[in-house]
Amino acid sequence: MSIITVKLPEENFKNFIIGKPIVLLGANGAGKTRLSVKIEELNDPNFNSMHNNSLLSVHRITAQKSLTLNQSLIIKGLEASEKEASIGSDYPGSTKRDNRYSGNPATHLLNDYDKVLSLFFARNNKLLENYHEFCTRAKNEGKELPPVEKSLKQHAEDIWNYLIPKRTLDLSGNEVHAFFENNRYHAKEMSDGERVILYLITQILSLKNNSLIIIDEPELHIHKAILNKLWDKLEEARQDCVFMYITHDLDFAVSRSVSEILWVKSFDGIGKWEYEFLPLNDYSDIPEGLLFELIGTQKKTIFVEGTKESLDYLIYQELYKDQNYHVIPCGGCSQVIKYVKSKKGYKSLQNIEVYGIIDRDFRPKNELDSLEKEGIFSLKVAEVENLFIVEELLAFMQERLGYNISIIEEVKSFIKNIFQGSIASQVAEAVAIEINHQLSKIKFDNKVSSEEIKLKIEMRFSEEKFKNI
Repeated sequence: MSIITVKLPEENFKNFIIGKPIVLLGANGAGKTRLSVKIEELNDPNFNSMHNNSLLSVHRITAQKSLTLNQSLIIKGLEASEKEASIGSDYPGSTKRDNRYSGNPATHLLNDYDKVLSLFFARNNKLLENYHEFCTRAKNEGKELPPVEKSLKQHAEDIWNYLIPKRTLDLSGNEVHAFFENNRYHAKEMSDGERVILYLITQILSLKNNSLIIIDEPELHIHKAILNKLWDKLEEARQDCVFMYITHDLDFAVSRSVSEILWVKSFDGIGKWEYEFLPLNDYSDIPEGLLFELIGTQKKTIFVEGTKESLDYLIYQELYKDQNYHVIPCGGCSQVIKYVKSKKGYKSLQNIEVYGIIDRDFRPKNELDSLEKEGIFSLKVAEVENLFIVEELLAFMQERLGYNISIIEEVKSFIKNIFQGSIASQVAEAVAIEINHQLSKIKFDNKVSSEEIKLKIEMRFSEEKFKNI
């Protein structure tokens, strides 16, 4: 497997293995886009007039791009098309900074759709021309004809038709059309999603071998249902290139199956970044999606029970939205406890403030006090649903709905009557949970005997302790 060596600012050279994508993550304003510009500047000899010694081709697809294209294409020769698509001009002495980005590489709106398509057709035509020459030479020399290979057009059409089977792509005659229910329409009449898919397919298939491809916001304008499929296909088609993604879509970041991520922590606005490579195997106690969400926010984080559809998330997100907290649901209370404790064990994550909120359930006070020392807090009611019947909320609703104040006592009486008939089952559930908790605290030696087990259980659950429970 080939290796691409990429120079990073204020860092030693970093070896990126071909075929392994890289994901840049960080909070808004951390400087991810500007770091990618710096990577392009340090590694691509065409970026500015001060050519460096790098032979690496870096192609950056910015988040700010125009999706407009003309009715007719002007297709130049391959060399001229390549320069226009990568540098912005085929005029001698042109540079990426001045021509492709108009001097503003981080914020310039790219308007290069026609150039991308011109390069695509020029490279396709050159490949067909080369194949024709090989066949002619082989025939004249009495040799076997070379095997037929797919053209770039066929590759592009196959990827498109796999992603959007109900709309067929037609690239015949060096033009771009699509068919929908036997109606043929020009590419300029496509939807934004269709045009960006075509833009990405034709561009990435046309790039030089062994390129570093930087994609800022690969999810832009693309439906979730086909986003991963598109980039899977493009990575498969260009296994000679390295893909670097700058994304805010955490599901997409996880889907890239990366072994490490480039965490961009901060940027001073002048030219200095704080960043770090995180090998994901070193953070195995925290799920990838959760880790990515943690490092993608500058806010303090609260882990809560449930999912994003649960009351826990909906209530706490509302309560803490103005207090600079980011709420992340983690599933059950055991996951909340585990992830808060796990995060504390990772040195690289020490500057990220993380807390947990769990239901009180039937936990004894000593356990709750112990968890609170770890930054894991419990409600003063059994479950999050009980927050709807605390007296303060009843008073608020009574006033808001215009009821007589006596309604509060009626509601309290109603609730007490419901639970009066379930005291025994509540006690039984509390006892069962406490017994499970006490069992989990028993530790055995590696060579445990049945007598030792029996003795420890009897000590833990004496008659007097059962009465206390």
